Amino acid sequence: MTLQELMKRRLYAVLLAAGLLAGCSGAKIYPDALPKNIHVRTETSNMRAELHIHRVDANCLTEYQGTVQLDKPSVEVGIPAGRQSLVAITFSSSSFLTGSSRSVRYDTLLTPRAGYNYDVTVSYVDRMYNVAIREIDSRKSSSREIERRSLKACSAS
Repeated sequence: MTLQELMKRRLYAVLLAAGLLAGCSGAKIYPDALPKNIHVRTETSNMRAELHIHRVDANCLTEYQGTVQLDKPSVEVGIPAGRQSLVAITFSSSSFLTGSSRSVRYDTLLTPRAGYNYDVTVSYVDRMYNVAIREIDSRKSSSREIERRSLKACSAS
C-alpha cells in the first residue's frame, strides 16, 4: 500500500468518525411550538452559533429543553412567557485537520413577559463576540436593554 493510499484511508476514517459523532452529539432540537416572542439576528465569521434553552424551576434547578441552530441570519423562537429560562448562546469551531477547537458561551436568565417581544443580536466577528437582548413593548413603541443575569442571581422560592 502506498503512502497516498494510506493517507486517503485515514482521511476517510476521520470523515466517517466525524459524521458519526455529529449524528450522536446529544443536542436535542428545541420543541418550538409556542408563539414566537424571540427574534435572533446572527452574524458569525468561521464559527457556529447555537441557542440552548433551559427551563429554570422554583428551586433554581435547570432542565435542558433543546437547541436552536443559529445558522441563518434571522431565526424566530417561542419561549414561555412568565417562566424563568436560562438562555445560552454558544459560539464554536473545530478543525479536524489541526485537531483544534474553540468555544465561547454566553448565558443569561430571562423571564419573557406576556405581550412583549425580544430582539437578540448575536455576533462573532474577528474573534470578538457580542450578545445584546432588547425587550420590546410594541403597544407603547418602547424598548429596553435586558442586562445579563447569572444563574446565581436566581432565588429559590
